[in-house]
Amino acid sequence: MSIFLKAVQRINPSEPDEPKKWYPVQYTTKMVDESEVAMLIADETTDPFP
Repeated sequence: MSIFLKAVQRINPSEPDEPKKWYPVQYTTKMVDESEVAMLIADETTDPFP
């Protein structure tokens, strides 16, 4: 089993004027069927003929 991490920029609420810092965030994945993958892809693409 793999552990997936992604980098996320966050501000320090007590010091909002400081530059954002990068923090690792763990995320999980799951198995999905073909129809759900198709819907996710369709949601992220744009319509070339509006």
